[in-house]
Amino acid sequence: ALHMSHLELTISPARALQGELRVPGCKAISHRYALIGSMARGTTTVTHAAPGADVASTVSCLRALGVRIDTDGAGTMRIHGAGRRGLRQPAGTLDAGNSGTTMRMLSGLLAGHRITASMIGDESLSRRPMRRVIDPLTAMGARIGSRDGHAPLEIAGGDLQGIEWKIGRAHV
Repeated sequence: ALHMSHLELTISPARALQGELRVPGCKAISHRYALIGSMARGTTTVTHAAPGADVASTVSCLRALGVRIDTDGAGTMRIHGAGRRGLRQPAGTLDAGNSGTTMRMLSGLLAGHRITASMIGDESLSRRPMRRVIDPLTAMGARIGSRDGHAPLEIAGGDLQGIEWKIGRAHV
């Protein structure tokens, strides 16, 4: 058995540093590009999209709503937009996984479509509050059912009306 009570490591300055570093794409922006691309007409190409389960949840939900999204596994998404009101009634429940961004942003997108959709999340997401999205969307005319302000959400969208909304309003 080797016992070390003290480990010393000396790092000397390098004369030069050479190489290539690829920083993964921003998760927050990747969600938004996927959602905006889904509402556009034509094809939107996003490069350097963030990897990971959260953006994958948004892509999966959009596909279930009839948006064709091709991915190459290397950070490129090709989104074939459905148009401003082009989302289709999903055949099943939309699963946001652990992504609060997916659930909150997609709720707003769904609220403006004349479709009804159920959204679920994992156990952790189901404990997170959704009133900050439910309350203003309901005030705009959407019908949103929830479990005391938490997922699962039942969204019945349609034509929304503009409102004045003060950020910071209590979300009980």
